[in-house]
Amino acid sequence: MLPNQNGSPIINSIGDIIVQAGGHHIGPRTIIDYELVYFPEGSGTLYDIQGIQHRLSAPCFVFTQPDTVHRYLFDRDRNVRHLFVHFDYDLLREKDPRFSALLSTIHVVPAAPGSLIGAIMNQIVVVANHQSHHWRRRLSSLLTTAIEELAAFADKTPEFAMSSYPVQIANSIAYMEEHLTEPITIENIAHQSGWSHAHFTRMFVEAVGMSPKRMLLERRLHRAEELMMKGAGTVKQISYLAGFGDEHHFSKMYKRIRGITATEYIERCKGPIFRHTAIGADPDRTFVNRHIVVNPDIK
Repeated sequence: MLPNQNGSPIINSIGDIIVQAGGHHIGPRTIIDYELVYFPEGSGTLYDIQGIQHRLSAPCFVFTQPDTVHRYLFDRDRNVRHLFVHFDYDLLREKDPRFSALLSTIHVVPAAPGSLIGAIMNQIVVVANHQSHHWRRRLSSLLTTAIEELAAFADKTPEFAMSSYPVQIANSIAYMEEHLTEPITIENIAHQSGWSHAHFTRMFVEAVGMSPKRMLLERRLHRAEELMMKGAGTVKQISYLAGFGDEHHFSKMYKRIRGITATEYIERCKGPIFRHTAIGADPDRTFVNRHIVVNPDIK
């Protein structure tokens, strides 16, 4: 293994992989180093660690420590993209106090909208693929920042201090995804938790970092954007397919949240440069389904 200079993490390998639908799995396994995985979108994927299952039903980070039995059970019904970094870090092995929350019971950390850590993970993949001057040092610096931020969120912010969503919240999010195109209400979603509407909303905001109403809107806007990128119909048709049920309401909300009209977005998607950038909001889609060995000495 390469020497650990200046107490920086040593990156062993990096990947950006889309697992096809069909219920594929990884493990059970143990690893000799640390692994940080970023799931940009929620799905029916399960992360099972020592017999405890976490449904990855919203964007999140999964942190796995060495010699811990775990496995991933990927969604049967949809493709699942995940970005990962395998690395070693003396400060983690020495249980530096700044990482105490991350090293205790935290396994799954929700990713807030516009997450800095998610952006760093994307940039790590880009740097690893370009391999320009001092690329290993840059990777180490980027990962150091990502780990510091992840530990700070896990330690200080309530919604990040959870090992997973409460089952009531997870069930409500799964219901939201399954019925996205239907005229469901927050009352319908709250009913899945068994809680009152008011209590459900308070618990949802605490766990997820946004209201259930805003998450439902964001998921429908995202579905609409997927359809618009595919050229799947007119604005009116897409508004119904994304669960809005009313073209005027969809157009109004899209303009308010995204800052451009749905028609403008469709026009942008016709350009190859915009399409290349916009799919999944990735900085460089050409690096998907790549696995880069950074440290050739790792066994």
